[in-house]
Amino acid sequence: MPRKSKNTKSLSKTLKSLKNLSPIPGTPGGPGGVGSPVNPISASSKSAGMLFAIFLGLLGLIINIYALVWIFKLEEIPECKCSESWMRTYIKYYLHASIPIMIITTLINMYLYSNSLTQADLANNSLFTAYRIFVGFVGLFGFANIVIAIVFINKLKEINCECSEDIKREIYFIYNIIGALFVGLAVLFSLMALPIAFLMMRK
Repeated sequence: MPRKSKNTKSLSKTLKSLKNLSPIPGTPGGPGGVGSPVNPISASSKSAGMLFAIFLGLLGLIINIYALVWIFKLEEIPECKCSESWMRTYIKYYLHASIPIMIITTLINMYLYSNSLTQADLANNSLFTAYRIFVGFVGLFGFANIVIAIVFINKLKEINCECSEDIKREIYFIYNIIGALFVGLAVLFSLMALPIAFLMMRK
């Protein structure tokens, strides 16, 4: 009987020590396995980033819709000859293309956020990849639209085109100036990174 109790105690000690061991990586409950705990910091940062992207998407969508309403208003005023320009036409057609894209992108971000995903999780999706290529192509016209919108609205202000005066015009003007600043910073950082990348490649 004493031997049996000693064996039972040693067995219980062994089982307790096994419980304290970390699960094997890749197994359920282990690091990288099904049911493994998610890093709360990385998960919360991804969630916050996606929420910020949704907020910016909705804000940009509202501003662009109001800008299109403003363009339609100018076209409906026969006396507003001072606003007639190829730039006005370009902005109108660009907004017709960009607004649906902004709606689709915002809906995609909402879907990703509700399912705790990121755009990286759709990297292998061929449809999403094709959509991103299309968005990048339209984005080239977006860079041109930023410059054209700033020049066009600034010209309206210089010639004192009263029929074009509207709070929507001012908001769209500021919106494009901010866009131009972000593009300028992106180009600047890219140019600054080129020498560093060149030196690293030589090593």
